[in-house]
Amino acid sequence: MSNPVAPELRNRNWLINPRFQLKYTGMLVGVVAFVMLALGVVIGKTANTAAEYAQLATTQAEKAMKESQVNSQLTRESVLMSGNAELLKVVEEGLSETDRQAEANLQAVQSNRAAIEMQRKLVFAVLIFAGVALTVVLTIMGVFITRRVVGPVHKIKRLLRRVGTGRLVVTERLRRGDELEDLFDTFMQMTWSLKALQTGRIATLDATMRKAEATGASPEVLDGLRVLRAQMVLGLTKRLTRTSIV
Repeated sequence: MSNPVAPELRNRNWLINPRFQLKYTGMLVGVVAFVMLALGVVIGKTANTAAEYAQLATTQAEKAMKESQVNSQLTRESVLMSGNAELLKVVEEGLSETDRQAEANLQAVQSNRAAIEMQRKLVFAVLIFAGVALTVVLTIMGVFITRRVVGPVHKIKRLLRRVGTGRLVVTERLRRGDELEDLFDTFMQMTWSLKALQTGRIATLDATMRKAEATGASPEVLDGLRVLRAQMVLGLTKRLTRTSIV
């Protein structure tokens, strides 16, 4: 007859106690998520501030370029009114150089603004990706770590139920890396003590049976003692046909 509790666990069943494991895994993920959210807010504000400064610099550069163009136009008109061709040529060269410099400054500022905006989007994308990846990793780690605690507890509970029915033969051990080894060792010492006590009782029962046979006890009494002995021995020798592995 197969063990009715054997199918309840499998070696690859990571959620042995879903309520306990998911509770503490959720707490772990929640704390880390809160810290990441706080850092994300700080980094996001910094990135937004840099983008705002870049926008302001671009606006100022555009305004400076417009003012330069207006001033250049007014200067040209004034020189034209003077009728001095040589002065007009010199002024035109200077004004053209000034306009080119203002346009170059504007393009540089606009390029910096585009780079800052790209960096800001990249930062937010990295934060989102890192948050999702870290959440997944922490969830897996939380389930794995709590399984190392829940697995031994579940195994000890199952073995306690078995010992409670009088079956004192325990051959199972914890998996490598499981926690609560001291508790499991204490449980094993308890089973060994119970087996020693049961063995002593069987020896006492055997002596009683021999005395009963020697004194001519009734067959009914002897049969009852033999049945009792068989039940006691059964707890020391019987093994389940199928054991579940946590």
